[in-house]
Amino acid sequence: MATAVMPRPAKQGMDAAVPPLLLLRQYKELFAQKPIKADGTPWRYAFITGGRGSAKSFHVSLFLLNLTYEVGHVILFTRYTLTSANLSIIPEFKEKIGLLSREEDFHITASEIINLKTGSRILFRGIKTSSGNQTAALKSIQGVTTWVLDEAEELVDEDTFERIDLSIRHKTLPNRVILVLNPSTFSHFLYRNFIENGQRPDTLYIHTTWENNRHNLAQSWIEKAEETRERNPARYNHIFGGLWSKEKPGLLWTRAEIERCRIATAPELSRVVIGVDPAATSHMESNETGIVVVGADRQRRGYVLEDLSGRYNPNQWASIAIDAAKRWKGSIVAETNQGGDMVTSVIRSIGDRASGVRIIDVRASRGKYARAEPCYSLYTENRVFHVGEFPILEQQMAGFNPDDDVDSPDRVDALVWALTAQLLTGSTPFVI
Repeated sequence: MATAVMPRPAKQGMDAAVPPLLLLRQYKELFAQKPIKADGTPWRYAFITGGRGSAKSFHVSLFLLNLTYEVGHVILFTRYTLTSANLSIIPEFKEKIGLLSREEDFHITASEIINLKTGSRILFRGIKTSSGNQTAALKSIQGVTTWVLDEAEELVDEDTFERIDLSIRHKTLPNRVILVLNPSTFSHFLYRNFIENGQRPDTLYIHTTWENNRHNLAQSWIEKAEETRERNPARYNHIFGGLWSKEKPGLLWTRAEIERCRIATAPELSRVVIGVDPAATSHMESNETGIVVVGADRQRRGYVLEDLSGRYNPNQWASIAIDAAKRWKGSIVAETNQGGDMVTSVIRSIGDRASGVRIIDVRASRGKYARAEPCYSLYTENRVFHVGEFPILEQQMAGFNPDDDVDSPDRVDALVWALTAQLLTGSTPFVI
């Protein structure tokens, strides 16, 4: 399934001293000198799909670093939400730079990687920021030759995609738009545009699964995947196989119910909490740590304000939660017997930055349905609203089946802790 492939040396770039890396053969065309498929057809779009453990991020980041050895490239790397590139993405690129033994070639800041040999650079930006959608700002970046939309399933606004896509129009260098995603539902515009009517001639399609990447995975991880295949084939096909799916009947939330509760701005709020559901581990294949900000007004209606979830180590998620608590003048919520003790101890370890931050102890039922159903009822009673769009959280909500989900729904759990504290209990905080 894999072959030893030398990342292509650019004219000013890597030389034969760089050791070859074992890359999956499915990515060979991506690493070609020019964006031309094996049949001679040029491509503008690379549509890269796969489930967990399929090595998408590894190959894409390695390709982008390699591309910077050509003069003149400005590579725009985006996610729909990207709060801290230096915490969540840039460490992955540093790892690849180390594998290439090229640390001296790059200058790295909190939001950019610059190749010192050529001046080409990778810019890390979020499409949605705390102040709103920054599509116009992204379009105004001069000289972009390559746009990477990572976790592309998060972006549900086709107009935003088209506006950024049409801004990638460098006159002399090849233009590339690289979409990296875990396939979502058949209703997503990316499925309609790139899959539904067959493969497009202007698109390079790459799909891998963990089985292609087996040689790089721990045996315990493989056993987990195999267990999921046996216990829940539909979930396995979607999460591990990277296949597109449709919404199933009997799910707790539906897309229509979520859309119905969407509003543009929140009213005056009387209280804000930050729900935290910490992951047990912090490596690349861990579950995410759920961090969801929820406000309430004086009529005891809830407002989902931010979804800051992601794969973080404990210091990272604690810092993000503390920053959110101070920004919103709110409290942090976690369930004691489901990680609350961990949340308290980790936040306390941050030191003075955590001073004055309130921790709310929520004790909810351990069963998934028992703890989620009362929060779902708040939605049916029109007591919860989403202020803007939260694609990954909402995707997780729409796909949450408490009867057969194997992995904990991290973002939904964080939402549940926050709504429980805001609207369903009389929880009292304590201050560390």
